Amino acid sequence: MRLNLPTTAVLHDLATGVAYSQAQIKQQMTLWQELLLGYGAQRIALAANSSVQWALLDLACLDADLLLVPLPTYLSESQLMHVMTQLEPDFYISDQELKAAEFTLLEQVGDLLLYRRELQSSGSAIPVTCQKITFTSGSTGQPKGVCLSAQSQLDVAHSLLERIDQQAPKHLCLLPLSTLLENIAGIYAPLLAGGEVLIAPDSLRGFSGSQLSNPQALLGLISSTAPKSLILVPELLQLLVMARAQGWQAPESLEFIAVGGAHVSTALLQQAARLGLPVYQGYGLSECASVVALSSVDACQSSTTELELVGTPLAHRDIEIIDDEIVVKQPFLGYLGDAASASDKVFTGDLGELDAQGRLRILGRRKNLLISSLGRNISPEWPEALLTQSGLIRQAVLVGDAQPYCAALLYLADAKAAEQLPAYLAHVNQQLPDYAQIKAYQLLSQPLSLADGTLTANGRPRRAEVVKKYQREINDLFVSNDLTGEPYEFLSKAR
Repeated sequence: MRLNLPTTAVLHDLATGVAYSQAQIKQQMTLWQELLLGYGAQRIALAANSSVQWALLDLACLDADLLLVPLPTYLSESQLMHVMTQLEPDFYISDQELKAAEFTLLEQVGDLLLYRRELQSSGSAIPVTCQKITFTSGSTGQPKGVCLSAQSQLDVAHSLLERIDQQAPKHLCLLPLSTLLENIAGIYAPLLAGGEVLIAPDSLRGFSGSQLSNPQALLGLISSTAPKSLILVPELLQLLVMARAQGWQAPESLEFIAVGGAHVSTALLQQAARLGLPVYQGYGLSECASVVALSSVDACQSSTTELELVGTPLAHRDIEIIDDEIVVKQPFLGYLGDAASASDKVFTGDLGELDAQGRLRILGRRKNLLISSLGRNISPEWPEALLTQSGLIRQAVLVGDAQPYCAALLYLADAKAAEQLPAYLAHVNQQLPDYAQIKAYQLLSQPLSLADGTLTANGRPRRAEVVKKYQREINDLFVSNDLTGEPYEFLSKAR
């Protein structure tokens, strides 16, 4: 497979100010390919922050059909160990110096260090046509590796070109490049359209790890670079809306702001529309190589009813609704280590419907999955099990769907133990990645029970009933809407 980039394609390194022309992109891709093929690399793990070299390596592997596994930087140590055991990469590329005996440094290309890794086992079998494995946030504690072919990724990129139809795109990458949505829609699609892609490191984007620590840096970057397009999760859209309402001027160049990764409230979209932000809703999932559906008109031109829709499926997509569940009819290579998961259909787990015009409406999730406003998947049973394992907390219910952080409703085994909670929560949070950590809590004066309808017969929380009964308390846990990424002060309001 060969990437056919138009002569006008440009990769712009905002850290150095260097712009790579199409010819220079191809030259750098060839360098990476010769290096990796020369060393006989077969399974390449990439664990690094966003950079132009990250993008060039990714493009080189896509072009040569080399297996690349971009690893999110937010994985906890136990999650990373799980990934490495399953994958057993023979090469590991990082922007950090590694001291462990299993890694041997071979080369440095730009800010990336190429290590040969001593294999512990053969690892899980990988489908023959798999070119990329993207790891989900780990809704059950351990991330799932989604196997994708090069063709499936390029199909999405080309369909996005057709849907967006933007002349000479200029895209600023704000999400980490390991995020599949940014990877495909933010790098491949604009470059294939002959456009310019601007890439900045975490510090210039105002990020520290997966947390936004400097919103002003992010806003300043958007203003100074004057892009035509952005891809945002709901939390970043909220930031733009708040900043715009307080006087920040979005650059006139902005034509297309895609928002996805988690549920977007109609109220937020209405706010964005009133402020003139050209926001387009989308829907997708990793198993489908990201985008499945995308709005053709922005929020400014949409009625309230239309704001509840996420658009029509992309040109190469075929969607059906089976037992109220959204099902995408496309080949799925399966999950790493689970050959039986391969299928000719992707059952999304999302409930939805298609209107008379073929536009998709998302109605909820079949399972209890929480999706934060930053797009991270969290199974509540996972942190809840950690919270209750010591006996200090008798009952715990995690909340935080469509919110920037997780919080919990807690009932103590002994009310006198409340003073031990901050230290215990800090201990629990050390065992969780940052997106699943508990940032605030509400003490309950009464336990959940079968009698009041908040508990099932086998002792599991009835989540819808819990949310209904404690809606006011839950709302209080998220009133700060702090976007700085600073640690939240633990709350303890007993009612």
